[in-house]
Amino acid sequence: MSKSITPQLETIATITILLMSDLYSKLGPQGQALLNQSQHTIYPYTNDPNNQPQDLDFVIDELRNPKSTTTVNKVLGYLYNYVPYIKHEHNLGIVIASFLNSPSCFGPSTPPFEENYFIIEVFKLITDKKLEVSQPTLPIKEFYTVIRKELENFVWYNPSANSWKVLPIICGMMLSNPLRNELYIEANYLQYRWFFDEWDEKMKSLFVHCLEYSLTSSHSEDIVFLSVTSLALVYQKDEHVKKYTKHISDGFMVGVLMDMIFLSPKVSTLSYQQFFKLNPRDPNEANKQIFQKPVIKHLNKFSFLIAAYFTQLKYTQRNEDLILANLTKIADFNKLVNHMCSASIFNTFTSSKENNPLFQSFWYFMKNLLFSEVIIFQGIFTRFLTGNKSNFIWFNNRDLTIMQRAYRQIALTAIPSLYYLNFILLSIGQGGFDNYNFVYYLSVELGLSTELHFEQLALRFFSDYNEINLYPDVLDHNYVMQSKVLFVLGLWENYLQQKPIQNENYATRIYDLVRDLADDSRYSSNGLIEASHSVLLFYFANSKQVDLADCIEYVNLLISQFPHRLSATQLCIAIETIGKKILSNPKPYPPDYIFINSADEFFHFLADKCAPIARGLPIKATTTPSDNPSFASAQPISEIEAHSTLNTLEQDKKMENDIIHENKAKKPKDKVVRDLLPRFKKEYKFENRLAPETVREAAVLALINLVPYFPLSVFTSWVERIWDLIVKSNVSEANYLTGMLWKVMSDSLDLNRVELAMRWWYGTKQLSERNYVAAKI
Repeated sequence: MSKSITPQLETIATITILLMSDLYSKLGPQGQALLNQSQHTIYPYTNDPNNQPQDLDFVIDELRNPKSTTTVNKVLGYLYNYVPYIKHEHNLGIVIASFLNSPSCFGPSTPPFEENYFIIEVFKLITDKKLEVSQPTLPIKEFYTVIRKELENFVWYNPSANSWKVLPIICGMMLSNPLRNELYIEANYLQYRWFFDEWDEKMKSLFVHCLEYSLTSSHSEDIVFLSVTSLALVYQKDEHVKKYTKHISDGFMVGVLMDMIFLSPKVSTLSYQQFFKLNPRDPNEANKQIFQKPVIKHLNKFSFLIAAYFTQLKYTQRNEDLILANLTKIADFNKLVNHMCSASIFNTFTSSKENNPLFQSFWYFMKNLLFSEVIIFQGIFTRFLTGNKSNFIWFNNRDLTIMQRAYRQIALTAIPSLYYLNFILLSIGQGGFDNYNFVYYLSVELGLSTELHFEQLALRFFSDYNEINLYPDVLDHNYVMQSKVLFVLGLWENYLQQKPIQNENYATRIYDLVRDLADDSRYSSNGLIEASHSVLLFYFANSKQVDLADCIEYVNLLISQFPHRLSATQLCIAIETIGKKILSNPKPYPPDYIFINSADEFFHFLADKCAPIARGLPIKATTTPSDNPSFASAQPISEIEAHSTLNTLEQDKKMENDIIHENKAKKPKDKVVRDLLPRFKKEYKFENRLAPETVREAAVLALINLVPYFPLSVFTSWVERIWDLIVKSNVSEANYLTGMLWKVMSDSLDLNRVELAMRWWYGTKQLSERNYVAAKI
């Protein structure tokens, strides 16, 4: 057989090189383009009766005896151009065998992993093309059978040396199964179903057998990486991963996957660092240098694979140490990501919305990174919730205690990663996504059970000057830094929702730290200010050490921010939260003091604040009344609804000196039966709106919302003070506020207060729609 290459073959080689330049992109638009291109460059061969060397002979010779210039890309190009069109079983067997023995791909000097990875992609393309070829060629069953037999024979000849070489071929063909099933099995179930079921079973068995010989430390890193990539692409997340690597150490697999995903400077997600070196004016650079890398292309596949290994780990100290060690490595990786992004051009509040292709590529990569890590964390926490399924029923109480202790430590080790990646979550949207919320809330819940460790962790996040600078000019303009502050606020918001709060002194320290962040005379970021308000309200709702001076100081801050920053809804939520706390548990004053107790002082403070507000001063509506926002939470949820905030005030046990509780009549059942309560007549028709439209309406409405919490001893006199504020408003405001007072009295009072309210409404004031305006005038 001559070793000279015909001009026709030279043309094929040239076209092949061009084809291979597109093989670095995902099997999608580029792969389709490659398929379409190839249709114009195929040179099918025929058997020559005169036994003259044909193109295929030269290809086989090039595979077995490559020149020094023969690359992996060129070899794969030959295969792609010829294999789908071979007409004889014998020729196909020779080509496959020649490829498996090709020094260019499988020689003593193994090519880098990222070059040989394209064996997977090209064999998928080859199989896809074979399935689609319409001209007469080798029948599809013979095509699959010949390849299977060649791979089996090759492996059995020398399993330890040859196993890794067939893994990418099997993987590539399996990736083509959806197309195969659509074109053949669905179209002709009886003819192809049994055949392909048997082929899949035998190839899966061969694949598992080869993994055992390929995934060992005796092989080079490039071979191990290629083998693991083949496994990652074949593995389905509903399968048990150990059926693939039954005899391979879990620690070995986790170590290799950690290297591939996070640690290897050559192949891992560390390639994100290239973003900081790229020219923003060149939209293709990111695709060439980053997204072409196999690990980046299939990041979710690698994440599901390592998550599967974490999920099935048995409960031993060695495995707990393995998880903690790798979570620490991930946190260190995320810290580096955070700090590099903080010092980059991407650290702006509008960066994720930029039209620049480099910015879009960067945030696409970052979001994929976040998704992949959440998949890993979800696998680890699923192990805890399921008890690893198989052996959960054998756990006794002692075992469960050990598990919980271990997972508290795991949660504390996972939280730093969420802290460093919060800037990515905020670019997606504050609502988060289901998988993230599962990881976040479970890790926070487990972390909270450690008490002191959780407190120290959150405080360290907030006070570490290497992470956060609270100087307003810095924090207001540094997106990445502000995202870390918001994450800590979310942790503290969770901490303050505990009933009872574990450490009141720590809660007070939270208040002292967060109060300054809510001050819009220092900070200008709406998101930061609203999240701070949300944390402060939980403090006022649940802390037992709430001080009236702090309440008055905070209400003054709220009033100073209304209406230019806070909405009427937000003002009412805040006043009701604080008011219920003070009115429900007042502190008595000395007999000679001007006020009876702290509740009396707080009520008159609010009334005095409302009195001088000018009549008719409109609120600039930034939203429709139905969309009027409450305080945005620092947690990964859209907002804190009013009822959610106020629900935190419901205590499981009666508070000491609870005036409301002491004055309530005994209820007939757990809930008041409305039919047993006195009824307000329904003749009063209030304004056809519930939302206030002026500053005075909003301020007095906040006071009206406190009526259900008024002590019985001063109920009428305090309502009278509110009425005085109402009648000193203009006609429109007075009508609206009277309606809202009626609504609160008719819908929200207990039995005792309803009786007092009816006597005041119908007896003292003789109010109705017909006589209100006239009486006022």
